[in-house]
Amino acid sequence: MSILNYAPARHDEPPFLEALDRISTAAKRHGKFVGILVSDGVAAKKTAELYDIIAVGGDVKAISGWMGGHVKAAKAESLPSKRLDYEVLPLPKPDTMFELLARFDKDTDPRKVNLAPGAYRDDNGLIWLLPSVKAATAAIISLPTYEHQYLGIQGHVPFLRQAARLILGDVAVETGHIASLQTSGGTGACHTGAVFLKKFHDVGGDVDVFISNPSWENHHAVFQHADFVTRSYRCYNAKTRSLDFAGMKADVDTARRGSIFVLHVCAHNPTGCDPTDEQWDELSRIFKRKGLYAFLDCAYQGFATGDLVRDKYAVEAFLREGVDMVVAQSFSKIAGLYGERLGALHIPCRSEFAKVRVVEQLKAINRREVSVAPRFGADIMYHVLSDEALKSQWISEVKIMSDRLSDMRRRLVAELQRLNTSCNWEHITKQRGMFSYTGLTAEQSRYMTDECHAYMPPSGRLSVTGLTTSNVEYVARCMDHVVRHT
Repeated sequence: MSILNYAPARHDEPPFLEALDRISTAAKRHGKFVGILVSDGVAAKKTAELYDIIAVGGDVKAISGWMGGHVKAAKAESLPSKRLDYEVLPLPKPDTMFELLARFDKDTDPRKVNLAPGAYRDDNGLIWLLPSVKAATAAIISLPTYEHQYLGIQGHVPFLRQAARLILGDVAVETGHIASLQTSGGTGACHTGAVFLKKFHDVGGDVDVFISNPSWENHHAVFQHADFVTRSYRCYNAKTRSLDFAGMKADVDTARRGSIFVLHVCAHNPTGCDPTDEQWDELSRIFKRKGLYAFLDCAYQGFATGDLVRDKYAVEAFLREGVDMVVAQSFSKIAGLYGERLGALHIPCRSEFAKVRVVEQLKAINRREVSVAPRFGADIMYHVLSDEALKSQWISEVKIMSDRLSDMRRRLVAELQRLNTSCNWEHITKQRGMFSYTGLTAEQSRYMTDECHAYMPPSGRLSVTGLTTSNVEYVARCMDHVVRHT
């Protein structure tokens, strides 16, 4: 009626009907319901096919309420389409290491060397299937009763007990109250631990998560994905190419109470620089005094010194001080079970009462995210850890891997010294584990990749496991060249 600027005397006047028809057509085109108020049943019958709602006679209150709601909706700003357009999705930042691996695989140059792998390789450049793991696998699949049945939500509980003993020690497991959960590798342990802390670590305000600078590049992403804001703490001195313990200690000592620090238990990725036992003791005392939370990530136990017991000293130091802590544990590297995604999360509790509640909350998180962990890798590793002969064999194999890494460090430095390369390379032999922070710049690292076909990330991190007796001289010549000419 407002369109016509008058109220018609009869509802069948042509201008009035034309206006109603335009309104109805426009409304239906935009997916809106249309209603009308008529005077009697005859009129209602005539309009039944044109309108969604028809009110007869004196039902003015009902129709006015309905019309009012739709008028408000019509005046509101149009909502965007709910249809998801995949073509407009942004591309995430590529993962540096996986991108390098893809380039390496496509490279046809016979000189190519992969100095970026995160998986241990033998002197032939191949993934090593540990004999102890191979024997355990054969024993398991030969069992006539073996089946690929689901695990419980917590995971393979007998395996978890053995895994906890390995990283926390027999005394802690026997006398303590350890809440454990099987996870999808070390990344899954970090993620589940982060989700748990985000939900329950309440210190009366926002919690800071501190990650070493530098660190495994996925650490920031994992904690940010759990809705934490991450910050960095110092751990590396670029000038001396060694641990910056003074900076690390200062950042810990000035952090707010309740802050979470992600710490590498041993064989720091990517620098290879670890605190000494005495420095771990000092840090653990500061954590206790300041009321800080330790998130201990252990992916390379045994790779730093060749000794599984020595390499867990940091965990023992924090346990002795009674620091609140989470331990994320991976068996990918130390057992060669990369594709089986075998990890564990351990949370020491102060009582059995608390342990039960922590386990149930971890299970609740797991059920909602992955339901249950993979079984086969846990069966294999439980067989290794529970059989004394196989366990002893496995421990010696871990030392073999660690010794090869140390030998490749020495060979690389010896070649660089023989070439009289104009740098001091002793930091390479002082660093430990899978990786070395060489000190090469981003430009030099790119030259190594693009021109020498020796693939390494821009950070200058060298994966020592990519070195072999057949390529170490070539890699040294490439490093010598880039230092002299870039």
